[in-house]
Amino acid sequence: MARFDLATLRTIVPVRGLATGKSRLAPVLDAAERAALNRELLMRTLAVVGDWCGAPQRCIVVSPCARALALARAAGATTVREGARAVGLNRAVRLGVARAAAQGATHVLILPGDLPRVSTDALSALANAAARERHVVLAPDKSGTGTNALLIGVDTGFAFEFGAASFAAHQAAAQRAGLTLSVVRRADLEYDLDTPEDLAICAGTANIAILKPGEAR
Repeated sequence: MARFDLATLRTIVPVRGLATGKSRLAPVLDAAERAALNRELLMRTLAVVGDWCGAPQRCIVVSPCARALALARAAGATTVREGARAVGLNRAVRLGVARAAAQGATHVLILPGDLPRVSTDALSALANAAARERHVVLAPDKSGTGTNALLIGVDTGFAFEFGAASFAAHQAAAQRAGLTLSVVRRADLEYDLDTPEDLAICAGTANIAILKPGEAR
């Protein structure tokens, strides 16, 4: 079981934008299809988080995209507008953490909105791995270089290092901050959707309509 009250945890979902995200999928999906995929991934993420925590408002969506924020609000999530232009992933995460702290949260889970296999069991595994207050839990991507989920206390002085080689950077940041570290490796956390190869791997195995065999494209 988690060593803290899940009512004091907020899940932060940074979203680049429905129309602008997943540009590397352009060789296989046109602009409308990419926007539809981004929308479906966001809505699925919000549904999983809401089912897991029992209160959709405990999910904080941070985005410069008005459409993404409107969808999130309609689903009951809390929203933070970055501004007319994106401020970068780490800054977006910090904005989400600030909102979580203002709501009285003690812990935050940083969860990308593009994990097609994410499940309530995966989120529980992350929470259960947080053994003590000054603790960080990381879930690497399939390559072992990126970070696909991160759970941490709000007041730890931890420096978010999302970007290239973020998994190693986050381990180093945990050491600098004097935090203990757990790593959770799960198939339902390691896959994100960035490349045509990712689409091929996940096709038919994730509950995303556009990825199912036979769907028109």
